[in-house]
Formats: sequence, structure tokens, C-alpha cells
Amino acid sequence: MPQTNSQKRRFRAFFHPLCPALFAALLTLIICHFVTHPPSFLLTEEQRFVAFTENVFREELSGSTLNLHYLVSDPSAYGLEDTEVSLGNASTEAREASCAALENYHSSLLEFDYDKLSDERQLTYDVFLTYLETELEAADLLLYDEPLGPTLGVQAQLPILLAEYEFRTKGDIEDYLSLLAQIPDYFDSLLSFEQDKSDAGLFMSSTCALEVIEQCLDFAAEGEEHYLIAIFDEKIDAVTNLTTDEKIAYKARNQSILTGYVLPAYQALAAGLAALEDTGTNAMGLYYFPDGQEYYEYLVKSTVGDSRTIEDIEEEIKTQMVADYAAMQEILAESEASDPASNVNENTASDASWDDSAETNTVSADSLVNASEMLEDLRAKITDDFPLLTTVSCEIKYVHESLQNYLSPAFYLSPTIDNFNNNVIYINPASGYSGIELYTTLAHEGYPGHLYQTVYFLSQSPDLLRTLLDVGGYTEGWATYVEMYAFSLYGGQSASASISQLNRSFTLGLASLLDIGIHYRGYTREEVSAFLTTLGFSESTAESLYTTILESPANYLKYYVGYLNFCSLRDTLEAAVNDFTLRKFHQAVLETGPVPFDLLKEQCLKKMQKNT
Repeated sequence: MPQTNSQKRRFRAFFHPLCPALFAALLTLIICHFVTHPPSFLLTEEQRFVAFTENVFREELSGSTLNLHYLVSDPSAYGLEDTEVSLGNASTEAREASCAALENYHSSLLEFDYDKLSDERQLTYDVFLTYLETELEAADLLLYDEPLGPTLGVQAQLPILLAEYEFRTKGDIEDYLSLLAQIPDYFDSLLSFEQDKSDAGLFMSSTCALEVIEQCLDFAAEGEEHYLIAIFDEKIDAVTNLTTDEKIAYKARNQSILTGYVLPAYQALAAGLAALEDTGTNAMGLYYFPDGQEYYEYLVKSTVGDSRTIEDIEEEIKTQMVADYAAMQEILAESEASDPASNVNENTASDASWDDSAETNTVSADSLVNASEMLEDLRAKITDDFPLLTTVSCEIKYVHESLQNYLSPAFYLSPTIDNFNNNVIYINPASGYSGIELYTTLAHEGYPGHLYQTVYFLSQSPDLLRTLLDVGGYTEGWATYVEMYAFSLYGGQSASASISQLNRSFTLGLASLLDIGIHYRGYTREEVSAFLTTLGFSESTAESLYTTILESPANYLKYYVGYLNFCSLRDTLEAAVNDFTLRKFHQAVLETGPVPFDLLKEQCLKKMQKNT
């Protein structure tokens, strides 16, 4: 249809000619936008997949400022600079919303053409798919989760995370203070979840509740002398771009918020748990809950990364324990025959110059140097069997005395993924570790354990999503595997070191077997105590072990079953690869990174056969 003059004028007005310079500038902007934000139809399948996984990475981190701060040092580099400060939400409703998000991720993931992805992206796809399917299988068991506990509970871990919260910018200080002020609301959401657990007959045992309550009250009792105040003041004094007045103001705000929000929040959490203390219907393992066995199977698959049946895992543990016991008896017999006066049960080695017989639980500057020397010794001795690692710093610290009765003997604090040069290992003086125990613990946490595996993985610049998908069996299993390896480095293949290693393996196996027995077989407290006393354990030790296992189902399996998986994988690959060496095996494991063991076997076999 012909246009009227009026229509032509409107058309010309809308598309008025631009001056050449303005047109060129606009064209440049359009091209730049298309380069940095191309429409999806112009992207390859690989590019679309990377965009998807990076979006998941941002979505997951935007809901927790604490996780964000500990994972990245420069949020702006990841498009996360303007996220709302939040501790998150632990309520049942929030958990259900999280499950719905996982379902959406799962649907989106299945839309990608797997065959069009590179090997690296296919691995990310496989790891994410396994994670999503495992979590969604347990979507109806949300109330079986227990976020509180004397050692691994949120209330026990939070103080360490607050104490180590690094002030890189003024914004970090403001975020930290905002997080402190949100602790009451976050603890309220925890109590809401615990109330729902109670209503469903799934509340924790009275013994566990009393331990958490006592811990909360102890934490809150320090008042204005609280160690978090002193630590904050030290960190503020170390910030160079603050004026004296700003430092004074920040210190005053922190003390006000800590005493006005944080300590009352711990007291309120204790009071809320006290009101629920007697509502628990089960003082024994998961077996005695309606879907307890099913939940335990999920925990093993999820946290250990082992898809085998519980029966198969249980049988492997028994087999290894028998082998360890037989090996110990053989060494003892050989030592007795060669030297009847020998004492191979000592946990010391005469050639270890740092074994200074320090008094148990004594913390001193000398002991810090002692641990640092051990860490350096480990780093130097692993070069034959492990690939080289870029040099990074590591500070060894001791757990504050107010938390020593509640936290693990030692732990490694992971660095940010974009600044992994600075690392921290915590040692708990309450453990009384010295000599070979301290040495192998530092191997577990440092070289070639957590620090080594973490830095090695991050130095490869993995897909961002991979940094969120930890697999406990891989992480802790590797650290236990190299801990066992380190016994030979300390004792020089001595009978004493071998006995110590076998004893360590045997006791971890025993704990793991009891973990299955308590939570999957229904072993009672009395049955466990009677069994352990026949093995020579005291009643108090038996009671303590039962309580520890009761509070953290499948936790021991991350360490021991993970360790057995690495041993089995090593033996399998040694038989399958012609030019197998420990160094090549360890390199294949470290390059693959944290994945379930089925995927690890597949990846390591592929890597080692490719390099044959």
C-alpha cells in the first residue's frame, strides 16, 4: 500500500540520519555489547554451557555473604559486587526453595548436548548432574539433616569463620558488622527448622542437645571480654587506610553489636534448644528413625562420593581391618624375634630432631616453630612421588582456648579461589599432638594433604562451578591417604612408624564400621560399649566414640572409605597402566579434582593411558 506524506514524515523522523562520528560511536558500542554479551543463538554449545555454570555459581554465592567472602577475594571480578549482605536462611521453607532451584538447574542441564562439549566441560556436566540427582533423590528427607552439633555444627564453626574474616577493604568491615547483626535472625531460622524436626519426631538426642546448649552458653559467657572483640581490634589496627578516629568507631560498633546481638543470639539458641531438649524420640542411630537407613545411604553417596551399596562398603572395611591387624602381628613377631627388648609401639622416632617430648596441651612459640619445621620437611620430602606445586605461604595457628573442647584436632582453612597464596592451618592444643602424630596431622592438613590438593586444583583455573561442588570422600579421603603415606617419611620405614600407620588405619576402620553399625544396623550404646571393651577400650572411651558417631553420621566414612577408594584406585591403575608411577597417579588424581569415585576412576584411567 502506498504511504501517505504524513506516514513518510513519521518514518523519516524515526530514522533521522546520524552524523558520521555519532554513528561510528554507536556502532562501536553495539559491537562491543555483542562481543561481551552475545545473544544465545550466536553462542556455541560450549559457550552456552559455560555461561550457564557461571550463572549457577553467581546465583549460589549471592545468597551467602560468608561463603562469598571465603571463596573469592574480588567479588567484582565475578559480577558479585552488589549482592545483598546475607547469612542465608536455614528454615524448612528456605530448604524447600533450594530444592526447587536444584530441580530447575537439573532441567536446564539436561537441555545441553553433551557430545558437543569439551572433555573438561563434560566432566563439569557429569559432576553437577551426579550432585543434582543425588540431592533430589533425598528431597523428601530434608528434616533428617542436622545443622547443629558440638563439633561440626553451625554454632561451633561460625566463631572460627568470624575470627578469620579478612578485612581487605572498608566494605569488608561493613559487611562483617552487618553479618554479626543478622545472627539473631539466622539462629531464629535454625530454631524454626529444629522445631519442625521436633514436630516430625526427628529432633536430636537429649545428650547432643545438652552439649550444644552448654557450648552456646560458654560462648556467650565471656561478655565484653570476648575473644572475638580482641581479634577484631587486632585486625582493625592492622588496616592501614583507616584513620585513628575510624578505627575507634569501628571497634566501638563491633563491641556494641557483639554484646547486643551475637551473644544474646547464642543465649537465645541455647534457650530454644532447651525447650525442645526432651522432644527427641530417638537417642540412638539413624536406623531407629522411619527412613533412617535410606537417609544414611544418601549421606554415604552424597558426602563420601561412593555409589556402592552399604554392604559392599562394609565388607571392604572388614577386609582391610583384617589385613591391617595381620600386618601388625607380623611386624611385632619379626621385631620380637630380632630384638626381644625392642618396643615398636612407641609413637616416636629417634631420627626426628623436632620430637622434643613437649608437655601435652602446652602451647608455646617453640611448638609453632616445631610445626612449621615439620611442614617444611614434608614439602621437601614429597617431591619424588608428587608433582611440583607453586610456592605458597602457610601460617600455622592454634584454636582459641574457648573453642578447644569443641573443635577438631586440626583443620585447614581454604583460601579464596582468586588468591590462593595465603593459607592457614589450625591446630587444636587440646589434642596434645606431638611427634609422629603432629607430623602426620600436618601431612593431612598441609603437604601433600588439603593445602596441596586445594592449591593444585585452583592453580589449574577450573570451571567456577567446580569450586562449589566439593566431594567429602575425595577431599578427606585424599588427606587420609597421604597421611598414611607420611608415616614412612617420619619414621624412615621403621617398625615403629609402620605399627603407628597400621594402628591408625585399623582404628579409623573400626570407627567407620561402628558408624555403619550404629546408623545402618541399629547397634545400641550398650552393644557398642560391650564390643569395644572386649578390644581393650575403656568404658569412657567407648561412650565417647559412640556419642561422636551418633552426632555425625557417615563422617568417619569420608576419611576412611575415601582413603580405601584411593588405595583401590591406585592398585587398579598400577595393574592397568604399563609405565605406572606414584607421581603419575597422584598427578592424574589432582588434575581431576574433587569428583565422585566412579568419575575419578574413569578420568584417571583416561589421563594415565593417554600419557603412556
